[in-house]
Amino acid sequence: MPIHDIIDNRNQKLVDQINCILDSSAAAHFAVGYFFISGFTAIAQRLTNIKELRLLIGNTSNR
Repeated sequence: MPIHDIIDNRNQKLVDQINCILDSSAAAHFAVGYFFISGFTAIAQRLTNIKELRLLIGNTSNR
C-alpha cells in the first residue's frame, strides 16, 4: 500500500491497488468522472465476492 493517497500510474498502477483491496472487501463504492467498460473489466473478476457495489459516475461513457 502506498504511503500517500495519490497513485499516478507511474510507479504503481491504480488497478493493482484496487484489485488488492477488493480481495478483502465485502463492499465497493466508486465515484468516477468517466466510466469505461475497459476499466470495469480490469477489476470485474475481483468483484465476484463483493456483496454491495455502488457506482457514482459522470455523464460520459464509451457505451
